[in-house]
Amino acid sequence: MDININTNENMSVTRTPEEIRQEFNRVRHKAERPLYYLLVVINICIIAVLLFVPEVSESLVEETGEESYGGFFGWIIVVTVIVGLIFGFYKQYGEKLSYSVRVTPTNFPEIYETSVEYARMLGLKKVPEIYICQENGTLNAFATWVFGKRYIQLNAEIVDIAYMENKDLDTVRFVLGHEFGHVYMKHVTLAYNLGFLFAKLIPVLGALMTRAQEYSADRVAQILTQQTGTKCMTMLTAGRHLYAYVDTDDYINNILKEKNLLEHVSYFFVNLFASHPIMPFRIKAIMDPERKSGRLI
Repeated sequence: MDININTNENMSVTRTPEEIRQEFNRVRHKAERPLYYLLVVINICIIAVLLFVPEVSESLVEETGEESYGGFFGWIIVVTVIVGLIFGFYKQYGEKLSYSVRVTPTNFPEIYETSVEYARMLGLKKVPEIYICQENGTLNAFATWVFGKRYIQLNAEIVDIAYMENKDLDTVRFVLGHEFGHVYMKHVTLAYNLGFLFAKLIPVLGALMTRAQEYSADRVAQILTQQTGTKCMTMLTAGRHLYAYVDTDDYINNILKEKNLLEHVSYFFVNLFASHPIMPFRIKAIMDPERKSGRLI
C-alpha cells in the first residue's frame, strides 16, 4: 500500500533574519559535533604518537644502527601532510581560476543574486565566489577554502538544467544552498579540517563524520530555499535529463516502503563506507516534518 507524501516544494513562511539564524543553529545533525570532538581527540593521539614515540616513527624507515632519530620522521610526516593539504586547496583554486566561469551579475545573474541572498540570510561577511566548471557529465558541487575566502564550484552539468533544459532554477538553488550550508557550518575551513586530518582516514569513522555533515548541509538548504529538496535528490539519482520525467511521489513511496532483511543488509553495507548518506536515508531525512537528524548507520 502506497504512503501518501506531500512533495510540494513550496514551504514558504515569512521569517525575520534572526529567526532564520536561530533555525540554522537547531538543524545541525545531532551527531556531528560529538563525532568531531571524538575525531579531534583521536587526531591528537595520532600526531602525538608520530611526534613523540621514537619507536613508532622509526618503524617507518629502515634501521640505521644504534643512532636514534626520535620523532624526526614523525615531524616530517605531519608537516608534509599539512603542507600537502594547503597546497591541494590552492591547486584546486588555481584550477577554478583557470578552467571555470565565475558567476557575476552579468554571467548567470540569477545564481549570483541567489548567492547574495543566501550570504545575507546566513550573516556571512563575504559572499563566497561561485565558479561553474564542466566535469564531463558528473553531477556534483562542492564548497572549499583558501586563505581569506571560501568559494563554491557548481558543475556545469547541474547548471545546464536551469538554463538550457528544464528551466529549473529551484533545483540549482537547493544545490547552492547545500554548499552554503557547508560554508556556514565551517566544514570547509583549514582549522576545522586540521582538527581531524589524520583521524578521518580511519575507515567507517571518517565516513560517519562526512555523512553527518551532509545531513546538516541539507537542512540549511531547506531553510534557505523553503523546499523539501526531493526534486534535487531525484535529479542526483536519475540524472539531469531523466529526473524531470520521474514521478516523485512514486519514487518516494517506493523508498519509504518496508524493506525485507536482504534489503536492510544491503543498505547497511553500502551506507557504512559512503561519504554521503545513501539516497533512501537522505530522502527520508529531508521528508521528515520534524527535521530530526538523519540516519548515519
